[in-house]
Amino acid sequence: MATNDRFSDLLWMPHCQHKVSKIWDSPTNCINIRLHRVGIPYHSLCQTALENLGFFQIARMKEINNDKYLISALVERWRPKTNTFHLPVGEMTITLQDVSCLWGLPIHGRPITGQADGSWVDMIERLLGIPMEEQHMKQKKRKKEDDMTMVSYSRYSISLSKLRDRFRVMPKNATEREINWYTRALVLDIIGSMVFTDTSGDGVPAMYLQFMMNLSEQTEYNWGAAALSMLYRQLSIASEKERAEISRPLLLLQLWSWSRLPLGRPVKAMKITKEREEEDEQEELDYCLVFGAKWCLSHEFRAPHNAGTEYYRSQINLIREGVIVWQ
Repeated sequence: MATNDRFSDLLWMPHCQHKVSKIWDSPTNCINIRLHRVGIPYHSLCQTALENLGFFQIARMKEINNDKYLISALVERWRPKTNTFHLPVGEMTITLQDVSCLWGLPIHGRPITGQADGSWVDMIERLLGIPMEEQHMKQKKRKKEDDMTMVSYSRYSISLSKLRDRFRVMPKNATEREINWYTRALVLDIIGSMVFTDTSGDGVPAMYLQFMMNLSEQTEYNWGAAALSMLYRQLSIASEKERAEISRPLLLLQLWSWSRLPLGRPVKAMKITKEREEEDEQEELDYCLVFGAKWCLSHEFRAPHNAGTEYYRSQINLIREGVIVWQ
């Protein structure tokens, strides 16, 4: 069957291993997405510590539903060799500027590198206030380099469901130590649910605690670059022909698409008076300064909820220069 001329020849991986090669055989296929809700609520007592960690803006963002059909259509347009989306008008990609504007994560500073394996019992007790006997850890499985044998590393990943149960509310008359525990738990929840979501569905690596030691001073870790590189990697993996799911910072991808492309973009839910609109704009500024927050307010969607990948695929084919937001 002849290929659609809207798909660049550059999309094709060697041996036709790119996901786009399956479109004409399975046009309704949709990739499974892994996304979870942040369950620990934001509390104003955490503001200073969150600002020091660089997570204040993203912590203030409200819940947004992921559009799996939009994400599937974008994955089909991803070219791993260049880390760009191949569109009818040319190539586009998500940048560090997008990460900063949409999520407010820091894009300067030291890389997120450090100890990956080991026992985290003492650090969890010290930085989260959870005694060893009450720590709920999940196993991480890896393959040995020599014989590909699966090896289980226990006490590696913290159970998010148990973490949320423990930090459901901020204690009354909370001490500074309790506020810091709560803040670290909230950041771990954000990391495990939005930024570095894994395929397990209920775990966040305890190793991220090593970047939250001192909450009284501003840290200089480049969380934005880590999130962006993770998204690039996941898009490249998901674009492989036989891959059926994708995880990691998918909300960032969706916010980028809404901000740059006319694909499933929501509109304000109802007509309101000018005075009310001004009040809402001020409320938005007070609530969160990051640009991505505009999509967290009351909106309605023009595209059908179950539009399907085919709908977005056809919409991408219609994209022309004048409808793209470049700046």
